[in-house]
Amino acid sequence: MINIEFALNEKFRKYLKLEYLFNQYDFFIKQKHNQYISNVIFSIIFKLNSNAARADVKVELINDLQRIENKYKNRHEEARILKKRLEKINSFSHYSLIGDKIMQELQLRADSPIGINDIDFPKYKIWNELKDTRSKNIYFKNLTKDLLAIKESIYFILRILRKPVKKEDLIATNMMAQIKINPLDRYELMTISVKSRVMYEASISANKYAINFNFTHPDNETKIKKIIKFTVFLNHL
Repeated sequence: MINIEFALNEKFRKYLKLEYLFNQYDFFIKQKHNQYISNVIFSIIFKLNSNAARADVKVELINDLQRIENKYKNRHEEARILKKRLEKINSFSHYSLIGDKIMQELQLRADSPIGINDIDFPKYKIWNELKDTRSKNIYFKNLTKDLLAIKESIYFILRILRKPVKKEDLIATNMMAQIKINPLDRYELMTISVKSRVMYEASISANKYAINFNFTHPDNETKIKKIIKFTVFLNHL
């Protein structure tokens, strides 16, 4: 079974991308750090700083937490606490140690075509050699502490959003299908579940009345006439 998520608006597409970056960070920070792991973690931190530490992200999260607080009685308190944490943050710094020369140089290298490395950068090479995993983790967590409220809010909102509101079993005749929707229902996330050993790719087009599905095989540009059974889960807060 292959499950593919599609955000149905730009805001939740942004949330899914930020969740992906936070998941990457959580994975790599649990590894035993060598110079290559450290390079990856720094690159992820810079991506998070440029994408998550934005005023519009904070405002959107606060608004969604308010929606949850008003709508879900059993989630009211958790939403309220997260909203308060976000409201207390006046601004996000790009990184905690703004005057750190290593960080300034790493930022420049992260934006270069080659990316972060220690070639012609002895200060960073020495730092990598002398610091153990524990001390590096303390350093990394200090750099990302301002983003923790953003991370927990995104995880919380997406956890609630992923509970299916509507389920439809569909059949794509000649690789195409359509699902009609109520224009008053503003869905924000959709998951397509396909039980197949063949990798079919679904392209989606939608308006407020219907969602259209067009399946193709990525390795075959010619139109294949085939019936595909799949399930669609539609979600909103």
